[in-house]
Amino acid sequence: MATQQDIHIGRLIKSVFDASGITVAEFARRINCGRPNVYSIFERNTIDVLQLVSISNALNHNFLNDIATQCGIKPDSDSQPISINLSINDLDNNKAAKLVRFLEELHSTDRQ
Repeated sequence: MATQQDIHIGRLIKSVFDASGITVAEFARRINCGRPNVYSIFERNTIDVLQLVSISNALNHNFLNDIATQCGIKPDSDSQPISINLSINDLDNNKAAKLVRFLEELHSTDRQ
């Protein structure tokens, strides 16, 4: 199990970036920073969580999950994702509205 000191987030981001095939300029645009800042990110061993979320979205990669896995953090059994395959075409407006209300209620209950 890795410790916080064993994880160099900049190198991890750089490896995913290298595999992504996008340019530094495009990556910088996606995370709303300048090109020099991108190179700075690759050198960092720590990073702001909100910036990491932005980078995760830009590279379509869940770095937070990588860190949790490397540190041996197990997912909370109560927060497992639920996958629902449903075509909106299968629902009439009444059923769709009921589904939305159910999901909103489920979400608000999950926050408590």
